[in-house]
Amino acid sequence: MMITKLMRGALLAMGCALTLLVAACGDAPPTDYIPQYVVQAYLIVDSPLVAVRITRSQSVTDTFKVANGAVPDADVRIITGGQTLPLQYRRTEGDAIGEYYYPDTTVRIRPNTQYRIEVRAKDGSFLTAQTTTPERISWVKPPFDTLQYPIDTLSLLSPDSLKLKWNAVPNMSEYLISIRCLDTAEYGKYLNPPTAEKNRRMVRKFEDQDPQYAEVIRWGFLASTETPTMWAAFKWYGKQVVTIYAPDQSMVRWFKMTNWGGNGQYNPLLSNVEGGLGVFTSASAASKEVFVLKNQP
Repeated sequence: MMITKLMRGALLAMGCALTLLVAACGDAPPTDYIPQYVVQAYLIVDSPLVAVRITRSQSVTDTFKVANGAVPDADVRIITGGQTLPLQYRRTEGDAIGEYYYPDTTVRIRPNTQYRIEVRAKDGSFLTAQTTTPERISWVKPPFDTLQYPIDTLSLLSPDSLKLKWNAVPNMSEYLISIRCLDTAEYGKYLNPPTAEKNRRMVRKFEDQDPQYAEVIRWGFLASTETPTMWAAFKWYGKQVVTIYAPDQSMVRWFKMTNWGGNGQYNPLLSNVEGGLGVFTSASAASKEVFVLKNQP
């Protein structure tokens, strides 16, 4: 889902926050640095309560290692409707940070509901934040199951035939869209009949210097409930998933800080976390898998 990509943004923002904090110390020596706790959580309507990240910032005088920011021993609770949900910590292979989650996966995030997080660290630090989840979002006109990448962009189908549309969510004026390639290696095995043909990256000269060139996901920002299919949004051919998010305002602010105009610069004034850094936010989502055929072998 969106967690991996936005986690990278959080780590970048955390590093920027370090710079701000050190600068705020004036002439104080770097050894006076006090680590800050960072919350990053995205509650997705109708999904289990997972991937709540609690990290600790690191001094610019130390060698940065992602694993050194892990906080595995905090007391993390989600409170909603008079119910308190204590979270557990786990770390899987390849995950240097680990996550807090609620073990009962039958408990799903509800729409139009207020959630609050409370984090108590071993050193006595206390962080809290809250979000109200949006109502559900759903496709009105989803993407086609199969798309043919155009050989000649002057011979595209009518824009209306490739338009994506979803329902308007009350009090929502900004939406996010993501397109993730689900398999950057295999291509032919999804065809009928299957072949041994491999997937490949779409080549565009204007993307050569893009720092996110190798990311499997591309994000976009939309101020309406419909959009034409944008071929430049696809990075690879093959199997993809297109997702529309109806985010709360905290997610919109965080997305803009870590992905767009903020250039990764973290602004603590735009955070909704009290007692620390980061974001505790929510969204509803609608997804659809598609397959993009190559325009040539």
